[in-house]
Amino acid sequence: MCRQAGAAPREAESVSGRRLQVLIRIEAIVAVMLVLGCAPQEQPTGDSRGVVDSVASALGRTADAIRDRLSQDFTPTDYDGPPLAELPVYREGDTYTYSSGRSEIITDTIEEQVIWENDLDATLERYRNFVLPTARTRTSRGEVRRSFDVQPDVLWPLIPGARRQFASEVRVQIAGQNGERLFRRDWVCTVDGAERIAVRFGEFESVRVSCDRYSRGKWRERRTWYYVPEVGHYVRRVDTHVQRETRDIELVSIEQAFNGTTKRALYELEQTTLERMPSGKTANWRSSDGTIAVSMTVLNTVKTEAGQFCRTFRQEIVDNGRSRLVPGLACRAWNGRWVRL
Repeated sequence: MCRQAGAAPREAESVSGRRLQVLIRIEAIVAVMLVLGCAPQEQPTGDSRGVVDSVASALGRTADAIRDRLSQDFTPTDYDGPPLAELPVYREGDTYTYSSGRSEIITDTIEEQVIWENDLDATLERYRNFVLPTARTRTSRGEVRRSFDVQPDVLWPLIPGARRQFASEVRVQIAGQNGERLFRRDWVCTVDGAERIAVRFGEFESVRVSCDRYSRGKWRERRTWYYVPEVGHYVRRVDTHVQRETRDIELVSIEQAFNGTTKRALYELEQTTLERMPSGKTANWRSSDGTIAVSMTVLNTVKTEAGQFCRTFRQEIVDNGRSRLVPGLACRAWNGRWVRL
């Protein structure tokens, strides 16, 4: 268990992580010395099972104590600045596309929950707080439900160095089968701090948040998000698992839902800007009633191996006083029109 407690990915270690490793080594050595020092002298040297068992027990207790100490909620007292980010706000009808090829559309928002549907015909009920795993997943194959022992806004607003723990109960119901499977998962989430990040559609000031999952006292995976407040969503997510390959995905595009007139006007703005505007230049559009304003800037132009031109861009949208940055990636199709990816 002592080894597993320090099994988090090396590239994501923080100063506190390194201190924890030192603490593990020191306490483990002390535990071994105490056990060996208390071992009966008359015990035959050929039978070391009792000593080994005692050492294993001591190391187990040490690892448990360190894990409990790590998982305690923590709020830094030496930070007096403003929060790095508030809870994101989502809008019905918006579509999010990722580098994995998956797309998800928001079909409804209910207080703290957001209902998504993806291109695999799955319905996903999530909280605005993305550190909480999906609360409910429904597909033709069955249903997975998760409940949590914390409030939906746990860890928010984001304060650098803050740490929170929570547990989730997972119930799995397979279609056509009676009964359900029940699991428990323990999570420790930390606001790692501000970090500038470069993704395929630009560079941003992000807030890195990481969550470690434990099962039966052993580390199983780490999820790391790079959340960009001006986008209102994370632009990158990295999942590292003890038994699976690392999964690294980026946000490629956000397509906002507008009514027919505005939607057509924005479509034409995109087509004209992507076809004619040099990289670094900005085109502007405003609705007739002045409630919606859009500034669109092309960031970069690339040519694929197949000879297809693709461009990254960003739109700054002001909708009824609410400002938002919307990134995008589009490629020119065979008919000369530009298609968002």
